[in-house]
Amino acid sequence: MGKDDQEHFNQYTPQNRVKHAVLEKYFAAYLKALQGTVGAFHYIDGFAGGGVYQNEFAGSPLIAMRLLEAQALPFAFTCIEKDAKLFESLKETLNACPRSAKLVQDPILRLGEFTDHIDTALNADIYSQYRKVATFAFIDPCGASGVLMNDIEKVLARPFSECLLFWNYDGIKRWLGGLSAGTHPGEGLAKLFGSAEYVREAQALVASGDPGEGQEKGLLRLFLKALNGRRAKFTLPFRVEAKDRDRTSHYLIHCSSHWLAFKIMKDIMGGLTIETTEAGSFEFSSAAKTRSLFTPGADLARDNVIAELKVSARRVGLFTEEWIRRADDYYREKDYKELLLAMESSGDIEVLAKDWRTPAPRESRRAGRGGGPTLGNDLIVRLKKVTSGNP
Repeated sequence: MGKDDQEHFNQYTPQNRVKHAVLEKYFAAYLKALQGTVGAFHYIDGFAGGGVYQNEFAGSPLIAMRLLEAQALPFAFTCIEKDAKLFESLKETLNACPRSAKLVQDPILRLGEFTDHIDTALNADIYSQYRKVATFAFIDPCGASGVLMNDIEKVLARPFSECLLFWNYDGIKRWLGGLSAGTHPGEGLAKLFGSAEYVREAQALVASGDPGEGQEKGLLRLFLKALNGRRAKFTLPFRVEAKDRDRTSHYLIHCSSHWLAFKIMKDIMGGLTIETTEAGSFEFSSAAKTRSLFTPGADLARDNVIAELKVSARRVGLFTEEWIRRADDYYREKDYKELLLAMESSGDIEVLAKDWRTPAPRESRRAGRGGGPTLGNDLIVRLKKVTSGNP
């Protein structure tokens, strides 16, 4: 067992907890959303580990298995693990689980690299047994290597497929530094980013002299761009800090091809985000000083809304129902409503009834649970007119 792997499974850190919380909450929503659309599910765990942490806390295989057992459709279950000792622990853990009647065959367990077994996994018997199979892959390596862009694309090529990917920013940044210094090979990075050209762009960012937020933004956006070119129409990154340090450790990146998956994951990641993070940013922090890195920002979101309203008055639903479907918009329905209410309070906009004429001031609208004003999707918002004599 490698040192990193051993340390990883000997500690159930807050970072591991939040990672599994994202997986558990989203996979449950994924299974529910597709119940009436597909005939079966296939869960693939690309770096499954031993199944448990500290012989006590459920790892991703057990989390996924419990959720699959609780839903109604048949399913297949594939786990891949490269470390022999962890693989033996994984087999023992899964063998101790009661066999679900909905499991179409014994769990498919493979010892080796994810890339060596993904083709076999994606040609499992369940795909010939059922016409519509939804495939969900959890790709969670302990380090920076082991993930190939081609393999992610293979998963996303399947109908109703999604993946949740661990992207080790800290390790990739070191790898890029080693590549520039001539101490690390670049072949693995080219496979991770999908092309040597992306790696050259990444090297240029590292060499730009901006070691902070600008470099991190650039590298993340470059990788998301690479994913977008490989069938991931919607990508959503969740930032996780290094243990007890005010710097990024990794990102959980959700990849999907449908806006509804994107919307659901935004709601889930938003619910797990630290309270100090701005709307539109998703992160877990263990350091109080951390500020949000990747967010459209309240000021920019406000400017975008104002620019839209300068064209014409709009339904609230334009922002809360349509804009949230845009692949580059990390705001949720809740965030847009809060923004519009704040803009109304500050006098930037006014609200009209759905007839587009009658004023609908705050005091005339139904109060929310906390007693504050609400903002229905059918209401109209427009820029507030400046009366004569006002500056």
